[in-house]
Amino acid sequence: MKLYQNDNTWKQLNALLPTDFQIKENHLPEEDFWNWKGNEIHLDRYRNPKAKYRIFMHHGVGTNGRQLNMILGHLLAENGYEVVAIDNLGYGMTIVNQKDITYTDWVHCFADFVNEETGKDPKKVVLYGLSAGGMLCYNAAYFMHQVDGIIGMCFLKNDDKTVGKETAKFGWANGVVLPAMKALSIIGLKRFPIPMKAVSKMNTLVNDNKALKVFMKDKTSAGANVQMQFLYEYMSYSPIPATEFDKCPIILMQPEKDRWTPLYLSEISMQGIKAPYTVKILEDGSHFPIEVKALRQLLAYTLEFIQSLKS
Repeated sequence: MKLYQNDNTWKQLNALLPTDFQIKENHLPEEDFWNWKGNEIHLDRYRNPKAKYRIFMHHGVGTNGRQLNMILGHLLAENGYEVVAIDNLGYGMTIVNQKDITYTDWVHCFADFVNEETGKDPKKVVLYGLSAGGMLCYNAAYFMHQVDGIIGMCFLKNDDKTVGKETAKFGWANGVVLPAMKALSIIGLKRFPIPMKAVSKMNTLVNDNKALKVFMKDKTSAGANVQMQFLYEYMSYSPIPATEFDKCPIILMQPEKDRWTPLYLSEISMQGIKAPYTVKILEDGSHFPIEVKALRQLLAYTLEFIQSLKS
């Protein structure tokens, strides 16, 4: 089994975080695996049988589960919450045994995991998603039996022309690229591997150059490949309209200096949202925030949001 305990990449990133936010050796997550349709889905856990809430964390297309535990998960565990970060198909330490990987697989893998965990141990459920993980949480929540709150760092309705254009590396060509990907998938190239950093603004993932260099070389996160059919679905997936979504309260934690997904893109995606919706700005924060002020606010706003769900 591949494990983070045998990987140095996350340790390099961890060392670049402010000292108070680094995961310490005596507080590492427990690593285990969950079988989903023959795939060994890697989980990064902080267990707490006494906790009332379990926080389910989902990465984006340039991150993995351990990286989410680095900036937030281990701190939530210290504050008494149970936390589990998932590595979805093709990312992190997950072992993929199926041939085809689609964005729909991501949605249902996450939903099935939350449903199974909640069925065995009915804690209250909060979803946290960074980058593309924000909308993934939103999309997967529709298929979950219970969701008490959603925290997202952005919410991207990628089938919206403006959102799709602004987040892709060559967004001006989306009108040609999407039909081409669909056609190529039909004729047998659906599994063709595409580096996410070749088609997305991965160079804006984090505003610290040292951290960015580490990320871009990491095959488990920013350096990962995805199948053409995954990318096509990711760029064209139609979520439940915001005007119909009322499953739970939602909070957007928007990094102030996010050069990949600025606030107005989430405003487009969440326009008219039916559910209670709050926006908080993380001062100085990158898309993947490693700045001390942003991290302090991320933790404080997250704790405040979870506490608000108890009323």
